[in-house]
Amino acid sequence: MRRALIPALIAPFLAVVPSALTAHGGVAAPEVVSLRTDDEQTLEASFYRPATGHAQAVLLVHDAGASRVQLEPLAEKLSKQGFGVMTLDLRGHGASKTAKLDWDKLSDADKKSTWSATPKDLDAAAKWLLAQPTIQSTSLSLVGYGAGCALAVRHAKSDENVVCMALLAPNAEAYGFNVRADIQTLEGLPTFVVTAKDGDAERMALEANASSGNPYVELFISPPKLGTPLDDKSLPAKVAKWLADKAMPKKGQSPK
Repeated sequence: MRRALIPALIAPFLAVVPSALTAHGGVAAPEVVSLRTDDEQTLEASFYRPATGHAQAVLLVHDAGASRVQLEPLAEKLSKQGFGVMTLDLRGHGASKTAKLDWDKLSDADKKSTWSATPKDLDAAAKWLLAQPTIQSTSLSLVGYGAGCALAVRHAKSDENVVCMALLAPNAEAYGFNVRADIQTLEGLPTFVVTAKDGDAERMALEANASSGNPYVELFISPPKLGTPLDDKSLPAKVAKWLADKAMPKKGQSPK
């Protein structure tokens, strides 16, 4: 059983722009947050503040070459579900781009080097998120998409506050991260994998379960007619329900 740790007190390292009065589909517009990493990178993120205190937290991680906008529909659905949600632009991506670091302008070698440092981005986001007064400090769920799944899995290995994670279209290897090997070190951590039929991710999930006496990976095969899992308009509801069942079990019910 994974043991939750109370995060250490951290110094303030952000600026928050008050949320707008407008809403998206009934969800209050998120607050724009500025995060500072241990290696002095400044990142922009969005925080969907929960309506009530002690909400469970979810951190969403986009694909390489994308931005936090990629997972906005899912973030809004999770916010409606009652989670406190953060999406962030990884270094060199989206609003976190700088004149010195722009993912689109990097060589393949520089992309691999930059990606190897992005775990620091998740560390900064998770610390800030779990320190919020409206967030339960020992419950963090992770959602990754594409290469972002590699970062989610790697973060789960070092953060015992992680209670479950969803991996959407993961790759068995991404920019030097061996997801196939890393996921098997997380035996017992509820994991939801969404992927196409007969792909590396399906085999990776089946291998992880086969290596465990207690299967912990739930596999969902996305419809073959869709280009990516994000093309499935029902996916946000599926992921939100799965995460809620694991992170927010009903009174008297143990996590599935």
